[in-house]
Amino acid sequence: MTIFSKPVFAPALLALFLAAGWAGGPTNGLEVSVMEGFAAIRSSWPPLASMAAALTRLGGAHMTLGLTAAAALWLLLRRAPGRALLLVSTVLVERSAVEWLKVLTERPRPDFGVEWLPHSLAFPSGHSANSMTAFLAVALIAAPAELRRTAAISAVALSILVGLTRVCLGVHWPSDVVGGWAFGLLAVWVAVAIGRRSGLLSFEPQHQVVRGHRPALGEDEAA
Repeated sequence: MTIFSKPVFAPALLALFLAAGWAGGPTNGLEVSVMEGFAAIRSSWPPLASMAAALTRLGGAHMTLGLTAAAALWLLLRRAPGRALLLVSTVLVERSAVEWLKVLTERPRPDFGVEWLPHSLAFPSGHSANSMTAFLAVALIAAPAELRRTAAISAVALSILVGLTRVCLGVHWPSDVVGGWAFGLLAVWVAVAIGRRSGLLSFEPQHQVVRGHRPALGEDEAA
């Protein structure tokens, strides 16, 4: 994943996260208009909310923690305890940090005709951050080398879908979701950096994977 090696990657994500936290929310007229628009759509077409509610569960605790646990167990069975610990630590620390950031920012949830509004605060979106972290961390830390690229792309796409459902359901401002995605990517960037420095992760050149020159599990710890 060469994008993680770009010098500007982490600073750009941090800037995006800070901008979303500073400029978004109930004082942003554009975001208010967006939420009012989705409220009108939900009112005129109820199936939209039903579909979004079904999809948003993909970013819930049962799915993200369950996937993390399953991937960690697979790594343990493959004799890669260091990577299993890195994966679990990344997901759990990120989740705790998100809850702390919600309390720190104290941004209220949008309230535009939502029947049931979560009691927690808004920024950043937990579903967005947690799904980005869990899905992408599993893809980069646990997936076999030949599947890693496809798994990473799928992970990001799935997290984007989860985040969009949060806005569609009216339970998060758009900037909550953007901030969540940015924070989740930052969490995975830190995990990858730690994995590379410690030798737990080794991302071989793509041509080696394409040609089938995949390192043995012991050399690359499930690459």
